[in-house]
This record gives sequence, structure tokens and C-alpha cells, in this order.
Amino acid sequence: MKRYTKLLLAVSAVCLVNAALAQGPGSTLFTVNGSKITSGQLDQWVSVVVSGGGKDTPELRQALLNELIIQEAITQDAKKTGLLTKGDNAFKLKLAEKNAVTELWFAQYFTGHPITEADIRAEYDKQVTMSKDPKNAKEYQLSQIVVANESDGNQMLAQLKSGTSFAALAKEKSLDKASAANGGLLGWALPTQLAPPLNDLVPTLSKGDVASKPIQVGNVWHIIKVDDTKPFVMPSFDQSRDNITKGLVQQRRQDAIKQLMQNVKIAKGN
Repeated sequence: MKRYTKLLLAVSAVCLVNAALAQGPGSTLFTVNGSKITSGQLDQWVSVVVSGGGKDTPELRQALLNELIIQEAITQDAKKTGLLTKGDNAFKLKLAEKNAVTELWFAQYFTGHPITEADIRAEYDKQVTMSKDPKNAKEYQLSQIVVANESDGNQMLAQLKSGTSFAALAKEKSLDKASAANGGLLGWALPTQLAPPLNDLVPTLSKGDVASKPIQVGNVWHIIKVDDTKPFVMPSFDQSRDNITKGLVQQRRQDAIKQLMQNVKIAKGN
């Protein structure tokens, strides 16, 4: 079930914004305080998992049925208590819907741009070649804060010097939302995997160091921190597969956004 979690959460978020899943056609399987849970609802959820490569099994159906019952109970209670309109919850629901649409959009993109076994093997072979470069004697666990300009970067550095947590600042300010969600954490990387000039900068830093100035990469600026270092030992293909796949997924997501934004017209408002 883990591989389908994001997609199921996306569907759940859209449903919550609309207050509840449509009952749809089909026979009534259960009622929750009088509201029907139908076979049509269950079939819709099963189809989502099957379309993602899952198998329609009795165990899957029972798990999803339990989830439908719990969701209905939660939705009823949220309505009863007025939870959806309290504080900034209405905005949070709209944001959840937008995030759900984003994940569905990426899922569609990966349908046409799948990551194949050949892609994973090619990336592994590339890493084997890079591992022989003397620059890659060590690998570095990195965190980043991405900002729009050098001035913002210097402000971030000043806050860090005054004692502000790097992770907290990354979560609040970084433009790269994927790493920001993890406190700026990028993970482990070899110097030759990094874009210039980061590839030359990072080997000059020690564990715990933050680069003394913002570094421009493309149209944005990076505050870089070295969280840890270790001697690099090239793992086997099987040991590398999961990390390579995650890296390729992130790369494809960035490629998808870049391709999309090339045809988007953005105008500053008055």
C-alpha cells in the first residue's frame, strides 16, 4: 500500500474539500450514522490502486472499506463541530486540494515518462564512473535554503549567525519546497553530482559548516550546510536501486516543472 499512499491521500484531500465522497451507485455495504457506504465507492478506490499497479484482493478491499468507514465518521464529526470553517481551516482545505491536483498532475506526467530499469542501470553506471574521480573520496550530507536573490541570502546567513535553526529557517523561507519540508535536507551527494560552483565549494567545508556566502546556481541563490561527511564506498546496484530511483523521481519532477513553465506567461500585477 505504501507506493499508492500519495495518490490515495490526493484523492482523500479532494474528497474532504467536497465534504464527503459521493455515495455513487451500487449496493449499500454499511451505514455510518445513517449515511451509506456503497459498493460503488469501494470500487472507485480499488480502481485507483489497480491503476497504479496494485492487485484487487479481498485484503485490499477490506482495508479500503475500513478507511471509507473511518473517513465518513471523521467527515460527519468535522461537519457537526464546524471544524472545516474554524480558524484558517478553510484555507488549509483549499491548499490540500491544490496539493492533491499537483500530485495527480505528476502521476499523469510519470505515465508518459516512466522510470525504467534501463534508466536506473544507466544512472548507476554513471555513478560508478564518477566514484573513480578523486573529488569523490568523500560524500556529503547536505541541507540548503534556496532564496530569490543574494540580498535575501545574506539575510538568511545573518539569522543563522544569530542562532536561528537552519531547519526552521529552511522550512519557513526556502523556495525549494521539496527540501524545505525536510528542514532543507537534500541527502547524500558526491561533489561531482552537484552543479557548479557547488561542486568545488562543498569539498572545502567540514561537518557542521555553513557556506560563508550565498551561492548562485541558475536564477536562485543557495545557502549550503554540510550536515555530515563520510568516506565514499560505491554500493552495489541492488543497494543503490532505491536511492537512485528516488533521485530520478525528483529529477523528473523538476524536468516536468521546467517544461511546464516554459509555456506559462507570468506577469507582475499592478
